[in-house]
Amino acid sequence: MTQSEILVDRLFADANRLTLPTAVERLLQSLVVVQQNMQVLVGQRNTVLGHTSLLDKGDQEEGLIMDALMPEAANIHLQPGEDLLLWTVDALPIGFQTVVMERLTWQRFAAIRIRRPEVVFQWQRRGNLRAVLDAADKTTVLLRRFGARAVEGECVNIGAGGMRVRITAPHDYPLASGELLAQIQFRFQNQPYSLAAKVCYSGNGRRLQGGVQELGLRFMDIPTALEDKIMQCALRYDRERLRRASR
Repeated sequence: MTQSEILVDRLFADANRLTLPTAVERLLQSLVVVQQNMQVLVGQRNTVLGHTSLLDKGDQEEGLIMDALMPEAANIHLQPGEDLLLWTVDALPIGFQTVVMERLTWQRFAAIRIRRPEVVFQWQRRGNLRAVLDAADKTTVLLRRFGARAVEGECVNIGAGGMRVRITAPHDYPLASGELLAQIQFRFQNQPYSLAAKVCYSGNGRRLQGGVQELGLRFMDIPTALEDKIMQCALRYDRERLRRASR
């Protein structure tokens, strides 16, 4: 399976489906404004024919206007009634399925009118993208609690929305889902950070071998600069994982 096929299968999944009209309009508008590069498949998912971008989103009846495909020879396949699959290849892909309405000249250039989609697929939300840390990059995390002693743990993975940590389960006051933490202290890319957090997963108190417990922590208020750094790290990890899977 190629990297493109893996990405398409992951993107066009029910979990990524957006049907709310305002959400669909927002994403289509963003694609038009940026004129973002999009990959195109015609008919069945077999070969990527080329790339294009959205030029205008018109109204519901008029449909969308997309640029002619590059390479130019691929446009011969864009006949009225043909099914199309379009998706972006950026860090957080967006895609949709549509149908060719007609080939036309738009503002003196060759273009394609396509049916306006009612459903748009958007790959994982920012907070769900996680980077799994290698053994050499393991980060110590200090969980400062209200009314109980601090607990030290190790970061397993991290995303813009939170992190998963392993701790030695405390014997006095167990950590449970819903507990607000005064602070979690850790280093990321050699910089120290202190954030308020909440325990959102505790494995129902289940302990692993040696009394180790896994916790899911949600950041309560993360600085934008740190959020961006974590996102870039998580995206790099996700792209590398896709590359490894396609080999």
